[in-house]
Amino acid sequence: MKNRLIFGAIIAEAEHIIQKRIIKGMIAQAQALNIDLCIFSMTSNDIHDTPHQNAELNLYRYMNFNLLDGILYARATIAGDHAKRRIDELLLAQKKPVLAIDDNTSPFSSYMIDDKTGIAELTAHCIEAHGQTDLICLTGFQDNYHARQRAEGFCEAMRAHGLPCGPERVVYGDFWEDSARALGKELANGTRPLPQGVVCTNDCMAKFLCEELTERGISIPEQITVVGYDASLINEQNIISVTSYVRKNFTLGASAVLQLHQKLTGKISKLVATEKITMITGRSCACGDDEGYLRHVLREKEETESYNMLFRCSNMITNMTHHETLDGCMEELLRYLFLLRGHKEYYLCLNEDWEGDGAVGRQDDYRREGFPEHMILKIGGYRVLSKPFQASKMLPTLHEPREESGTYFFSPLHHNDRLFGISVVSLGDATDCYDPLYLSWKTAVEIGLEYVRMQNYLKRFNNRIYLSEIRDSLTGLFNAEGHEKFSKECFAAAKQEQRRFLILYAQCDGVRQLNETYGHTEGDSAITVLANAINNCCSTNERCARIRDGLFSIIGYRDYAIEADAMLIQSIRNSLEQYNHTSLKPYKVTASFGVFCDYLKPDDTLEQISDIAKKQLQENKKRFDVERGAPYYREFVDLRERIYSNPSEDWNIDMMCQSMILSRGYFQKLYSRCFGISFTQDVINSRISLSKRLLASTDMSIADISERCGYANYVHFMHQFKKVVGMTATDYRKKAQAE
Repeated sequence: MKNRLIFGAIIAEAEHIIQKRIIKGMIAQAQALNIDLCIFSMTSNDIHDTPHQNAELNLYRYMNFNLLDGILYARATIAGDHAKRRIDELLLAQKKPVLAIDDNTSPFSSYMIDDKTGIAELTAHCIEAHGQTDLICLTGFQDNYHARQRAEGFCEAMRAHGLPCGPERVVYGDFWEDSARALGKELANGTRPLPQGVVCTNDCMAKFLCEELTERGISIPEQITVVGYDASLINEQNIISVTSYVRKNFTLGASAVLQLHQKLTGKISKLVATEKITMITGRSCACGDDEGYLRHVLREKEETESYNMLFRCSNMITNMTHHETLDGCMEELLRYLFLLRGHKEYYLCLNEDWEGDGAVGRQDDYRREGFPEHMILKIGGYRVLSKPFQASKMLPTLHEPREESGTYFFSPLHHNDRLFGISVVSLGDATDCYDPLYLSWKTAVEIGLEYVRMQNYLKRFNNRIYLSEIRDSLTGLFNAEGHEKFSKECFAAAKQEQRRFLILYAQCDGVRQLNETYGHTEGDSAITVLANAINNCCSTNERCARIRDGLFSIIGYRDYAIEADAMLIQSIRNSLEQYNHTSLKPYKVTASFGVFCDYLKPDDTLEQISDIAKKQLQENKKRFDVERGAPYYREFVDLRERIYSNPSEDWNIDMMCQSMILSRGYFQKLYSRCFGISFTQDVINSRISLSKRLLASTDMSIADISERCGYANYVHFMHQFKKVVGMTATDYRKKAQAE
């Protein structure tokens, strides 16, 4: 039973310093409220609609909203408008509460941070700490909420200190390089009077303004002070370190969790402790570098660089491509988990169809959108696994009992637009996020998966080339060329050694009807079944071939007994009957035969002997076709399809007889003639077939499965399952899920 709330969070580039602060706030508040947090973050955030970016966006289709109690949507972090539209549409289709963080342009309720107070404090710093009275503000687009609010904070601080703040003191820009450099040129060439300081409403504009002014000979901070907002740049990223206000993003993340929790539960809870640092000084104002912050940055940089060096020296990318098997690749991956700084758990969830269609001739048939019904947990608990689970669970560990809440970071695994699955990392109870190194590490994993996929493809391709010369690619038997080659050799040897020559033709009955009714996959399956039966019934002295479609041959020569041909045909039929009895398929695999097995006369030719066997085959096929044309055949086929499509229904034989206006005895006789099995046993087989699928692919209780498959009596189901399958339902589930 679910014992805690689960929040989903949509945020791009979680490793970025601004997003990390938001995430830290989310985690801290979620832990205080005992909430599980599932953070879904694209690791690529391109504004363009590319195949790679579309694969990244598929991450949000992995979110099972039925498991999530609410969604935190950091919409402002999503770069592309097309990406925002797609995520908006996805969320609008759900019935779960969505809270947009720091974005009031979406169709969802939003939680906005107060930027006016922060900019006002930054402006007050210039006035009070440095005695500056002539200040201007460089902000973003005029129609942007954050740009306007930050400009208002500047003006309020100016007026609070009795300083003028007319429209000329606010410069609207673009939150980017162009507007900063344009202002720098105006100030340097005198087009705009040089003020004592410029309050930039983000660090990016502050950085480029400092660069432009310095390049044009303006001394900072001697001639002008430049300050920023966000504290998103460390000192070494600038020519001149920028004094910047630490935006309350931690509070933003924590408050968003608190508000969504209150909306869901109605409870008013306490906000966790927020940021202690409000401003980080740099050389862009007279305060100079904040030594405490510098020491913190250097310690963090040293640790980060040590991990980056370990990654560079590990040859992870190269070593991930040393293995030709998936398990080998995954074992190699385990060796590099130590590179994920601070991680406590790592999970790799693969699509069950991660390799695509797998067919040599269909390279482009692979998953580009969405996820399959079932995934495979390949790595969990520092072990390589092959544990299937329903994709709707998102992650098996989410459903395991835990004393403490957890935070899990979900990221997509793909190669360009080819979807492999999901990468999940947890940092335990740390209020932190993964490092940028995780992106490179995950790329190495994706390269390893693509390498294994290509190796498997090339193996299939090379094997197909080899087999195509004299082997049939579907069955592995010799092909028409092989048949021709061995029939000539055996015919000549039988004549020379005066031994019986055997040539047997076997035609799989009704292949065209199977293709039309059930699809070519089932038709190929029937052909393969007959191929296996023929191959298993032959001795090492004989050669089996698939000549075309469902036509097979057996060629041999030796001292055959008089009844050897009849015994061989009966052996093949027995093999097919055994398959039909256990397969639980809604059709019966049968074959027609034509055979010659005797000594050869001196003037006999291979063509003559072959024609004798072919003529016999045609006669037997005609008899089969007559049987298929028997009364009610089509009706019985339709009935059987309905049974296997809905095995849980009450398939009452008397009702069937009444609907077809047949006596009970005649109905049973015709049904058995059509399918080689009684009506009652066929219904049982259809139900057992469904139960086997449910046991292997779901966590439903056996009692529920029994009811789902049409059994009112649980004990009766268990008895019939063991009788048909040969083991108990419990043992079957253990065996199926362990494979």
